[in-house]
Amino acid sequence: MKKAIGLILAAVLLVTMMSSAMALVYEKDMYVAPKNGKSLNVRSSMSTADDSNIIGSLAYGTKVHTYGGNFNGWTMIDYGDGDAYVMYRFLSDTKPGPYTPTPAAADSKNATTVSQMNSLVAAPRFVTPYTVTVRPVRASGWAYLRWFPSRSAETMATFGANYELTVIAVLNDWYQVTDPATGKVGFIYKSYIQ
Repeated sequence: MKKAIGLILAAVLLVTMMSSAMALVYEKDMYVAPKNGKSLNVRSSMSTADDSNIIGSLAYGTKVHTYGGNFNGWTMIDYGDGDAYVMYRFLSDTKPGPYTPTPAAADSKNATTVSQMNSLVAAPRFVTPYTVTVRPVRASGWAYLRWFPSRSAETMATFGANYELTVIAVLNDWYQVTDPATGKVGFIYKSYIQ
């Protein structure tokens, strides 16, 4: 009888240890760490076929609780009430340091030279501030507020359709705007404003 009880206790202990070990492997805290320092889209399904399943985003360095490990390049995370997924390759086991952009290669089509930068900001036309509405290319898409009027410039914020901004200056194909909610000042491409 003592032997049977000992075997049962050993089996229960073994099962408990295995489930704890599995929880450590498949459920853990990780950090958002894309190499470009941008935010990471959170999706309602494991697909990037279109952006209709984007339910939010997580900023660079954000701590997230993951479930299930790396499943076909995706992992489930704690986010809101429903299922939420992010691409596993943009996560890190360790908290990333501050993002430092690397200089673009000289032959990159997105690289902005000093003379191009000077021409972009040489003649701003300041205006009496007025309100405009964000209009991304796709209704479910985003428009980017950048720190400099160039598509290769770092993104400061993202805005969905119908978000209101205040225009303070006009530069060629860009508006310099302020976000009334946060006070951020940056540039947004004219095509994304109505």
